[in-house]
Amino acid sequence: MLATSPYRARTVLIAGLVSAIACGGGGAGDLPPPTGGGFGMLSGQTVMVLPVQYARPMSGGWAGGARNAMDAARLTDLEITFALHEQGGRATWVLPEQQVRTLKRRPSIQVDPYVLSADRVRSEGMDLRRIEDPLYGEVRVLAALFDSRYVVWPLEVLYRENKDAPGGRLAIRTLLIDARGGDVLWQGLAFASDDPPASAAALASAAQAFAILVSP
Repeated sequence: MLATSPYRARTVLIAGLVSAIACGGGGAGDLPPPTGGGFGMLSGQTVMVLPVQYARPMSGGWAGGARNAMDAARLTDLEITFALHEQGGRATWVLPEQQVRTLKRRPSIQVDPYVLSADRVRSEGMDLRRIEDPLYGEVRVLAALFDSRYVVWPLEVLYRENKDAPGGRLAIRTLLIDARGGDVLWQGLAFASDDPPASAAALASAAQAFAILVSP
């Protein structure tokens, strides 16, 4: 049975949740932002979903009412897991908990999916076209364990100011990576609803937006 977060909002408004800022992809070929939700190329694929690596504080505290950055990241993982199961779709998701269970049976593999070499990815922002070593080697090893070509990465949960109105919303910065060559095929933001950014409802809606965004 899938465990749900104690912070999870009971009602998520689906309409209007998915909003993405598109970024050019890598050499494997650019993808436009999905307008109706979902990347068709992931249909029928085993897709690795990496855990959130970073969380930034926002107006009112940490995402979902968490106590600190680490708790906010792990809480976001839980909400994403719930949302992907709820969304369904035609991909088989390899989620963080499954990655950890498999790695425990393979102690010779010294890669921790919760602590990846992701600082360059974070700092380069939307200009990133390809992941390099040591991160590429880490992602390649993890993907090979599950025979996954594609990797979906909710890299960071953050606060983004509105362009045309006061305030802002919680968002999940998301990347789609081809693990074979490290190309960043797409990246953008999955935004929460207009609930207070640090609220449980905002985090739940952002996770739902993420699931709609990526699920084929």
